[in-house]
Amino acid sequence: MPIKEPEKLIRAFGLLSRAAARKKFYAQKAKLAGRPELSHLLRAMAESEAIQARRLFNAMRGQIDRSDRYVATIFEQEVEEMLAEYTELLAAAERNGDRVLAPILAELRAAEQHTLAFYARERKDVRSTKAERYFACSFCGYLHLSASPESCPVCGASQQAFREIG
Repeated sequence: MPIKEPEKLIRAFGLLSRAAARKKFYAQKAKLAGRPELSHLLRAMAESEAIQARRLFNAMRGQIDRSDRYVATIFEQEVEEMLAEYTELLAAAERNGDRVLAPILAELRAAEQHTLAFYARERKDVRSTKAERYFACSFCGYLHLSASPESCPVCGASQQAFREIG
């Protein structure tokens, strides 16, 4: 049975995913502050929310965009929205003179921009027609095809920073 209001489930999934990520961050902060009991609780809560998010994800699978346009939605909407967000965040960081965050945001934007190379806009489909090997940089998220490069072209991380996506 199709989900009648998928946008509400997508929002709940996003909120849970964000909450789990934030709790992981705060767990680390609590650990550094000498609060191991709080750190442990926050890690447990993060895992609980990650499990809840996975359950929602599994419930939504195949129901969110059942059209053949899902590939176009990913590349023409979601990637573009993320690029716009990174551009806005980077501009704000540069205006504020944030020399730590600005280069990070520039690298993340460049890595996301690179993902557009995998998309053939004219066909509204991915460029590859065969199964490929993908490698992701664990620092900036840059995706590389076929084999891990000697170093990341975006952030300069070594070849060891790349993980094959299985």
